[in-house]
Amino acid sequence: MERKQFLAPTSLLVFFVLLLTNCKTKSDSDEDTLLLLAAAASTRICANSSFTGTTVVNSTATLNASTDCITGMTSSMSADLPAWIRNNFKCAVGSVSGSNYVFRSQNIPNNKSFYFGSTSPMYEALAGGQKSAGNNQIASQCLVYTIPSSPSEKLTNKTGTQSGYASVGITVNGLAIFNNAAAAPDTLATEAQTFDKFNGHPQSSGVYHHHSQPLNVSNNNSNLIGVLIDGFAVYGRDCTNASNVTSTPTIANTQLDSNHGHSTTTLHFATPTYHYHYSDDPTATIPTLIGSYFHGTPGTVSN
Repeated sequence: MERKQFLAPTSLLVFFVLLLTNCKTKSDSDEDTLLLLAAAASTRICANSSFTGTTVVNSTATLNASTDCITGMTSSMSADLPAWIRNNFKCAVGSVSGSNYVFRSQNIPNNKSFYFGSTSPMYEALAGGQKSAGNNQIASQCLVYTIPSSPSEKLTNKTGTQSGYASVGITVNGLAIFNNAAAAPDTLATEAQTFDKFNGHPQSSGVYHHHSQPLNVSNNNSNLIGVLIDGFAVYGRDCTNASNVTSTPTIANTQLDSNHGHSTTTLHFATPTYHYHYSDDPTATIPTLIGSYFHGTPGTVSN
């Protein structure tokens, strides 16, 4: 009897995870799916609750001026994390576990968004010309990232970023990074019409995420945007090296590989280190944060 009670919500959660990485706007035909997801959400236990603070409710969500995160969310980076993480990441709980970095996140944006819903203090209208992603709204998540702390290139059989991951990385403000694809038959270029004013949107189960540069983190500059689950950092469009010289590498000019990466110094890495950039992506046909494959071996992410 106990095993049956465990399997039922687990099966629903597996179904839920398969929906995550390729986002899709909600339509009337999604109603049955959403009911199943709601049932799964009501039965699962979020292991993050004791780490990431009070579960955010959209209708009462406000920004904490001290933490620059939603009020009630825990924002903490442990002292044993490297400075490039410890001094730049927030709105999540980061720690070191053996040879991995672990991030736990509710995944609630620290910017206003149409997708908080019109009754929320954090609501703002879409920009002109944009359209809603159906009835999708931001919802608190239980994301746990386990990311290798000493990443290296995976030389053969590189892992695809469209391999069903709940998220392919975490931004410096604790949000999910998604790959360079949309759920068929949509294209990411079409889906971009549903981005809010900060280039994010939630998929059908409320996972707010960025395929594109998060505009409150980086706006066509060389700011650190986050880390992907293979352990390599991702930066904005530009690259500022350790000598404080800035360039704009692209895939088209072969300064970036097809996965959006190259090895140079940065303001955070004094020796040449592989990292990704926000750049035009030939698969998505719009600029994205990563291409179709990871450079290294990805860690794990659960929700």
